[in-house]
Amino acid sequence: MTMFLSKVINNISSFFVKKKKNGAGYLKSELSVQSLPGQSGHYPGRKSRLARLRQLFSRKKKTSYNNYSRPVNKRRLLVKGAGLTAAALVLLVGIVVGAKHLLPDNFEKLPIFQVSAITYSGNKTLSNENLREASGIILHQSSLVGLKCANVEARLAKVPWIAQAEVKKNWPSTVEISIVENVPQALLHSEGPDGNQLQYIDKNGHPFMAVKPGAEIDFPVITGLAEINDPVLQQKSLDEVLIFLEKINGNNPQLPAQSVSEIHLNQDGEMVVYLVEYPFPIFFGNSNTSKKYYRLVQVLKTLYKQKGKGSISQIEYIQMDYLNDKVLVAQTQSS
Repeated sequence: MTMFLSKVINNISSFFVKKKKNGAGYLKSELSVQSLPGQSGHYPGRKSRLARLRQLFSRKKKTSYNNYSRPVNKRRLLVKGAGLTAAALVLLVGIVVGAKHLLPDNFEKLPIFQVSAITYSGNKTLSNENLREASGIILHQSSLVGLKCANVEARLAKVPWIAQAEVKKNWPSTVEISIVENVPQALLHSEGPDGNQLQYIDKNGHPFMAVKPGAEIDFPVITGLAEINDPVLQQKSLDEVLIFLEKINGNNPQLPAQSVSEIHLNQDGEMVVYLVEYPFPIFFGNSNTSKKYYRLVQVLKTLYKQKGKGSISQIEYIQMDYLNDKVLVAQTQSS
């Protein structure tokens, strides 16, 4: 690449080199040949002014090149100008393509390209310092020249809380980090090598992180999913649970997400919901979850208004799939 650029530069330079005379001779325009005295017996007479003007206007336009003249060739100048422009473009492309090889070895160490600032967006759970550490970027040491955004994004993607990461360079010394965080929808109970464990799941039902001691656990807990042996039935049951989670996250005042304690699945894939403040079960069955949710909201709205006998504190269980379009609200025997 370097040899190629040198040839292009030489070609451009040769265009500007002025033409010189050859040897010690004279150009034709520099010679003035006149008759000597005695050859014709007298000096040649002067031309009249009219003849000189006629000769002046009939002569072809000329241009001077270092003490000699030649007719102007506009076409030749245009061709040379186009060639000069093309050569300059080739030179520019060569510099861009071969810039990496032309840069000095210590180019990355120039202070102007060292990362002096990082901007963050999209992070709510993770702090800016968490993201900086995960990125591997060291302020005032890492260089923007050698920084590969794809590598930084791959390192950030390893953080369980991060669902998606995008990294951009802002020359000469700033990095922009934008992320999309995983948002927990519920806690999934399962049995692992170390016994029972809880995992955060996202809106698609994918576990993305184990719950650590002291972490946020104010989410509904899903139990019984691992005990469903049929994979097809297991997935169908999980889909119904996700529909229910989507509805309660709408934060209807009668049935907000914070009021749900547990969502249990039996081996037949039927869903049973338990509330935080009341111990009775709510049987949802294994289908039409969205429709049953809106019916349950109306039932709870009515029960919350009642006092004494028939109030919600006297309920033994609620069966949402008792009959078609029917809801069974069972009370304790004492009520």
